[in-house]
Amino acid sequence: MSTPRSRRMCTRIDLPARLLVLLVAALAACGVAQARQSDKNQPINLNATHLIGSQQSGKLVVTGNVALDQGTFHADGAQATGYTDPNDTSQWQRVVLTGNPTHFRQTQDSGTLVRGQAQTLDYKVSENTVILTGNATVEQEGRGTFHGEKLVYNTDTGEIEGSAAAGGRVHITLQPRSKPAATSARPAPAGTPASASSAQPAAAATAAPTSASTSAGTH
Repeated sequence: MSTPRSRRMCTRIDLPARLLVLLVAALAACGVAQARQSDKNQPINLNATHLIGSQQSGKLVVTGNVALDQGTFHADGAQATGYTDPNDTSQWQRVVLTGNPTHFRQTQDSGTLVRGQAQTLDYKVSENTVILTGNATVEQEGRGTFHGEKLVYNTDTGEIEGSAAAGGRVHITLQPRSKPAATSARPAPAGTPASASSAQPAAAATAAPTSASTSAGTH
């Protein structure tokens, strides 16, 4: 007979639409860790099928299976518009991806995978933030999931901010760590001979009443 699996309980929290919430505290209950600290020091690779414009002009539009990679951070979409730093055109300042939907993922320093999706993904490189707009979702694998019209994920610290559309709500689903299943001792089958170690205490127990009755008789 197999041991029953431990059950995981999910907690869902709905937050008012007008409330801009810092969601780190909620994730901290599930042991949130910092995002990948080294990603911001890695080069950005942008790949696509078609390219319009130039990096030197300060604006570059790429279309067709767009993929952006920076260390463990990956994002993809149907189209992307990249903007370079006005003071240094060799540096990306911002990349906006659109799609149906766009996606991103990043591996945190703890090894936990964070992933999300939305209709529009605005990666502000200089601010280490990803702004997801339009039916946005961010999931920290095994710990929590966030849904809202707009979510902001910090690629450096792992912090998440969320807001909802007018009349809507921000939804948080937390997954506490499961507890190990309790094990209970099973009784020995009938007719099983007792071991020498277990037989000795039994003999001592039966000898005690005999001793007691003998001393009572001497009185």
